[in-house]
Amino acid sequence: MASSEVTQDLSQAKRVRPWLAYARRRNATLYGIIFAFVFLTFLVATIRGDSILPYVFEYAGRVVRAFLLLSSALVIWACSSALVQGRDASPVSAAVARLKSLATSSMLARYLYACAILVLFMAAFLYNKTMIPVVAPFQWDETFARWDANLLGGYQPWQIIQPVVGLPWITQLFDIAYSSWVPMVFLFWGGLFASPRVPEPIRIRYWRSTVISWLLIGLVMAAMFSSAGPCYFSEIVLGTPSPYADLMRYLDEVATAYPLSSSLTKDFLWQVYIGNVDLPGGISAMPSMHNAQAALFAAVAYSINRRLGHVMLVYAVLIFLGSIHLGWHYALDGIVGVVAALAIWLACGKLGQGQIAAIS
Repeated sequence: MASSEVTQDLSQAKRVRPWLAYARRRNATLYGIIFAFVFLTFLVATIRGDSILPYVFEYAGRVVRAFLLLSSALVIWACSSALVQGRDASPVSAAVARLKSLATSSMLARYLYACAILVLFMAAFLYNKTMIPVVAPFQWDETFARWDANLLGGYQPWQIIQPVVGLPWITQLFDIAYSSWVPMVFLFWGGLFASPRVPEPIRIRYWRSTVISWLLIGLVMAAMFSSAGPCYFSEIVLGTPSPYADLMRYLDEVATAYPLSSSLTKDFLWQVYIGNVDLPGGISAMPSMHNAQAALFAAVAYSINRRLGHVMLVYAVLIFLGSIHLGWHYALDGIVGVVAALAIWLACGKLGQGQIAAIS
């Protein structure tokens, strides 16, 4: 490596460290909440004779997969830009230069730093999520199924949308969108922290909203309204005919011809729940964190760019319809999740405005 390149790398590292130190000071309360939550979870797990390391490894693997997805997108972007703009220089050289510039910039270090924090937080969250049925056994499924039907004149939500979306290729589309949600969580969390184009107040607001949503919606409210979801209705509500039997039959038929990630995940989570598999995994329906987080994606996207907001709004609609069509959630799960997440987003916006006013 040339001396100029070494000097450049060292200068990049020097710029990242003070920037991260500033970010930690600026968000000391948020960092304190995250690490207190992780520490308390570690303490509880130790007392119970458990280990949260498998949960850390699980989310570390998800970070790697999200990073591979991001890297692939960046390679495609660099090559496409080089082909369109590279009139004088070689397209290959231009693409390599763009990718090298990204790899050696502070953005990569910021992204990985943010993802490392999220790995610890989400590992602690997932461990606590597995405790929900232990602390509060599933007891709301029959009630939510009845409320869904009352909301729609006696019909279940899946029955209303099935004539339109009940086609294998549409089911696959929902399945892909639903599966992409996990890497999207890391891409938004890490990407907003890494990008110099995102104003700091927007990133802080998103981080705060996300952390509060996972804790309040994903744990506190999930424990209060402990439920498993339509796909597990027949196993949870014994002695009552499942209003989702025909939907499950349709999904099984589609899965035999076109493997669905959601069907495999449902089977895996059930095996974890009944104790046949000793791996990280948890079941919780109300409120829907898929819908809550998708709502935050759309909210922060509109704060950055209107077109990006439109795209993420479409994605949020796909997640809502997919959560019903794939049998993961009652319609009320998604409605409550979205309303709660947007309420938290608005509250964090007010908090941010108050802090800015206090500083000025």
